[in-house]
Amino acid sequence: MSTMRRAVAALALGLALAGCAASVTKSTPSEAPVNVGHGSSKSIVLNVKGSEVATTSKDWERFKAVWISSMQDEATTIGATFEAQDGTPKSTGQVGTLVVLDVYDFRYLSTGARIAFGMMTGNAFIKAKAQFLDLATGNALGERSYDTTSTAWQGVFSAMTVKQVQAICKDIGGELSPH
Repeated sequence: MSTMRRAVAALALGLALAGCAASVTKSTPSEAPVNVGHGSSKSIVLNVKGSEVATTSKDWERFKAVWISSMQDEATTIGATFEAQDGTPKSTGQVGTLVVLDVYDFRYLSTGARIAFGMMTGNAFIKAKAQFLDLATGNALGERSYDTTSTAWQGVFSAMTVKQVQAICKDIGGELSPH
């Protein structure tokens, strides 16, 4: 294989693996800001729960692990500590923010599946709501609804589940980082 063909093949593979950025649709009841105090942005606790449709999916545990990993990365980016919380969401008495992510529905789609099967794999999507609570008291600080979707017509360049979760976590981090 010539050097030029190798370079083109490497570029194509890189683009295929990188994919397009995920588009997140965010909505709030009143577009009010999430009222997180400066100290509360230093510690983030994530509690991921879901509807029966979401939690009975064969991909639920893998999907939940992606959330925890992505939120941990985002917390590091904004200079916050991170902890995952299982079970019923609960305040801890510590300074920080509890993010309760309630997943209504999702379709997990890996980049590997998209590369292997192209647009026949369908679309990845997430429908979720995040409630922001004061970690010390449990008082509500705000909420956001998040919806994402991919489009099979973008082929291997479409944003799959991991990129969609990362995009939502980045948005959550933006709500929590000191402004």
